Amino acid sequence: MFMKATFAGLLYFLSFPPYNFWYLIFPALLLFYYSLLSKEKSFLSGFIFGCVAYGVILLGIQSIGLEAWIPLTILMGLMYGIFAKLFSYLNTKSENNFYVLLAALAAFDLLRAYFPFGGFPWGFPSTVLLTGPIDSPLFFEVSLYFKNFGPTGSSLLLQSFSLIIALSVFSKNKKKNYFKSYVIFSLIIFTIIISNYLVSDYQNTQLRTSELNITIVQGNSPCPGAKNRCNNERQRIYDSHLAQTKSLNGTFDLVVWPESSTGFSNDPGIHSVVQNDISTEALRLDSYFLIGGDRPVQKKYFENYGVFINKKGDIVDQYLKQHPVPFGEYIPFRKYLDWIPPLALVPRDMIRGDGQKIFMVNNTRISTVISFEGSFQRYIRNSVLDGAELVVILTNQASYGESGMSDQFILMSRANAISNERPIVHAAITGKSAFIDHNGKIISKTELFETVSLTEKLELKNTKTPFSKYGNYLNYIFIIYGTIILARRFIRLAD
Repeated sequence: MFMKATFAGLLYFLSFPPYNFWYLIFPALLLFYYSLLSKEKSFLSGFIFGCVAYGVILLGIQSIGLEAWIPLTILMGLMYGIFAKLFSYLNTKSENNFYVLLAALAAFDLLRAYFPFGGFPWGFPSTVLLTGPIDSPLFFEVSLYFKNFGPTGSSLLLQSFSLIIALSVFSKNKKKNYFKSYVIFSLIIFTIIISNYLVSDYQNTQLRTSELNITIVQGNSPCPGAKNRCNNERQRIYDSHLAQTKSLNGTFDLVVWPESSTGFSNDPGIHSVVQNDISTEALRLDSYFLIGGDRPVQKKYFENYGVFINKKGDIVDQYLKQHPVPFGEYIPFRKYLDWIPPLALVPRDMIRGDGQKIFMVNNTRISTVISFEGSFQRYIRNSVLDGAELVVILTNQASYGESGMSDQFILMSRANAISNERPIVHAAITGKSAFIDHNGKIISKTELFETVSLTEKLELKNTKTPFSKYGNYLNYIFIIYGTIILARRFIRLAD
């Protein structure tokens, strides 16, 4: 049993970058569900699967330290262990009912997007499909699923396939017709997609705005990594971004500097010399600027900002990051944990922003999210609901090192781009940065630890997909349906 869970975890992480064996996601989930169909030690099976899978997926945060990687790996193991225990319990009580177990999967995926500490959406299985041949006719439905159901709902569809096979082959209840159950499930999905097509004005309102000519300035760091320190690092990062910008020629609609490219002694909102430097470039390039950075607030707090500068070089607005990284940008229960030496690396807690912001670039509405927020579907979707035609992710991925986490982050950006049919500018201070079109395809990208500028013209759209409008409604539908089936069974047993 534990060998199955271990092997399932191995296959699971191999389906993600940097390995990209996307097709292994199906046997990974099949083996995992098979290991849970037994009543014995289901918690340990889930714990082993979660630790093995996420222990490797999240290897990049070892550059922060084992004190970050080990607790997060154990946390994911515990979450999967609790899920496995619930799955096994419901499997017994429902006599291997497909819809009841599907409801458990749907609820777990929603829960881990919000819990603990605001959620951890890394590693949703549907995202690996985007590393496959998505331009192939055999993969035409992948785009359709993301636009209708988003990354979470698409993951539920993917998991349903492995679940129905596990039940059909390994379930002890041979009286159930699982083929019939899956046909009904498929008809429900088909009906939802057709209904979305018929009742929505989606196909009739694909209004395109003019293209935007955008440059990402990836200034790099002289000593990337959370624990790496070098002389005058922040100043050298700022100087590198400014020098790269000065090397640009021509005119641009928008120039993007990533998270942490300014801040503290190089904050354009506080220091006039810095604002004058950037204003000079805004005037020379006839361009708007979106610039990431952080500033101290009193002795215990800081803000993580994205400032928006117009063509005249004036700061006209700013976005403040809403979702801090736990143990990276704030310490939960700090007064109880302050005695732990490694937590001294996080001396301040981030002040949360209070919502999305829309900036106008010419006549185009854009929005930004910062770093960790870019992995959450809800922040990208909220930007689209507020009217954004383009979303910019400002991030500092230096702590990922040379692991696959930079590619994993871009994979999530691609999933959010296709789900909302919005192009995404993924700007990372040390790479990888990327331009992603509204179909989730990478137009161009940089490599790790390059000092480089990347320029593309992006075509924008202002439509709203069914996912943009309704969110994770598919999960709620099957949670309700599975709960009704389980409740009816308990009522019958009571009678």
